[in-house]
Amino acid sequence: MKTRRDGDTIVITLGSGEAVVLRHALMSVASAYRTSPDKIDPRTGAVWYSTRGCRAADMSAEDAAEWIGQMHAFKSENLSLIDGWLRQLAKRTSRRTVLALMLGHADAFVRVLNDHRLRAAAENDIGQDEMDLRDLGAAEELEPQRQTALIEIHFLAWIIEEILRLTAPDATRWGDLA
Repeated sequence: MKTRRDGDTIVITLGSGEAVVLRHALMSVASAYRTSPDKIDPRTGAVWYSTRGCRAADMSAEDAAEWIGQMHAFKSENLSLIDGWLRQLAKRTSRRTVLALMLGHADAFVRVLNDHRLRAAAENDIGQDEMDLRDLGAAEELEPQRQTALIEIHFLAWIIEEILRLTAPDATRWGDLA
């Protein structure tokens, strides 16, 4: 993966395998965004729609339900952006795929990727110990599905880090560091 900033656009160039992982993550999170909070996997619901803050604020059940509905609507607003990103990822030039991300959509892209990371961690019982692994060889102790989820989580974190680097206030002063 290579990233660069071109004016008000972040250009992400992905290898074929990387593009598959990103496409899968975006399709998966879009599907989850289309699922109502009461029908979503309870583990995902616990990280996306946690009501601990509502209880701490002594909110009524009705107010908490309204808050969950608002959170779901906020997440669902990203669906048209996700669809556009998926259309771009469907186009390949040789062995590379390019995603041109408008700077104004970078924050939504980061939120979407992070939502998928949270969901993958929750659904695959990946905790902080696994998240802190920096040597993928150490992940060999995990079963294959959890290994795959952990690798995906780390890959998406890398994309997020690159976007944050390119959108930092001094990014335009320093230019493309990639």
